Amino acid sequence: MPDLKDWLIRSFSEPQVVARELMALRLDMQTRLLAMVLVVVMTAILGTLAQMVFVVITKLDLGELTAPVAVVGLQIALILYGSFVLSFVGQRFGGQGNFADALLLLTWIEFVLMVGQTIQVVLMVFFPISATIMSILLVGLMFWLMVQFSMALHGFTNPFAVAVGVLLTFIGSALVAGLVLVSTGLLQVPATV
Repeated sequence: MPDLKDWLIRSFSEPQVVARELMALRLDMQTRLLAMVLVVVMTAILGTLAQMVFVVITKLDLGELTAPVAVVGLQIALILYGSFVLSFVGQRFGGQGNFADALLLLTWIEFVLMVGQTIQVVLMVFFPISATIMSILLVGLMFWLMVQFSMALHGFTNPFAVAVGVLLTFIGSALVAGLVLVSTGLLQVPATV
């Protein structure tokens, strides 16, 4: 079994191979959920640290820091939802992936992004402008890994079709989430004059 560093490096050079190796571990659901919670908690701590560093460097008052517990809850909900959607939508198009493997792969993507966020925090101390550039790169990395891992999960071979599917699923999910939040009153739409 490769170590985390090896998997991390190869996630950039051969992401589909890494995805298949992760799925081949056949971890039980409890281990997958524990891994997700661990990564999400570490990400929330890192996010709070990044906010503190940003405030110190820029001297901007951003108000209260986002509560790490709220971030953990939101990220867990997003990963669980994303795992369901990734497996469900893929299966509708002839894919063979399942929820458990989708959960494992999304947890791994979160881990890779967390490592990138750690680099971002370090760079922010010395080169504050790099934080914006790094954020754009991390979004691009997330999208690319999502496409590659979706292909490995479902056995798809057309990266363009998968990329369009991932993009449309993101947009559709955002629209549905927006409608739910507005209709339940959790999100207020500003009144127009």
